[in-house]
Amino acid sequence: MEKSKRMDLETVRSKTKGRRSEEIRPVRRRNAVLIPLIEKNGELRILFEVRQAGIRQGGEICFPGGMIEMGEAPSEAAIRETAEELMIPADHIEILAPMHTMGGPGGAQIDSFLGVLHDYRGSYSQEEVDHVFTVPLDWFAQHAPRQSKGAMTVETAEDFPFDLIPGGRDYPWRKIPRTFYFYETQGGVIWGMTAELLYHCLKELV
Repeated sequence: MEKSKRMDLETVRSKTKGRRSEEIRPVRRRNAVLIPLIEKNGELRILFEVRQAGIRQGGEICFPGGMIEMGEAPSEAAIRETAEELMIPADHIEILAPMHTMGGPGGAQIDSFLGVLHDYRGSYSQEEVDHVFTVPLDWFAQHAPRQSKGAMTVETAEDFPFDLIPGGRDYPWRKIPRTFYFYETQGGVIWGMTAELLYHCLKELV
């Protein structure tokens, strides 16, 4: 068996020459959502979707949106997904501004955009959406969300080798603090990432 070569500085230089930085834990997927405004009887309202019971996170309230495809700009993905879910032409969707980008559980990243739906007649895809509802923008100016402090923590597998780390099972894992927001509307409770994106959007508007 050939003996392993002893590493020297020149070998290390040659192995790393021209190397670019690489993410160890890269973003698993990128998503884009639209925070959609509609104008009804001279009043601005925000539209929300309630997800179909048979899909992931069924029954929860969300904004239209989904995964960004290869070569697609986040704003393009927000328009495409909104057009598909609400069954409207893409040119009926006007992007007003990019809003916020945030990381989600499982390594996801979400880009949000504020937009307007023109000539929206209440349509939606029944495969993904159970129903839609709207809330007046002014309502949010008068109703602050309920807030609760929490944290995301490390979860270990059953075979995690606690005997190899200082403190073992009592190791002081760092908790990532997070504020949870809850909007109690007539259409249901808006919470989670939807409520967090909504909260930061509303800070700019009301």
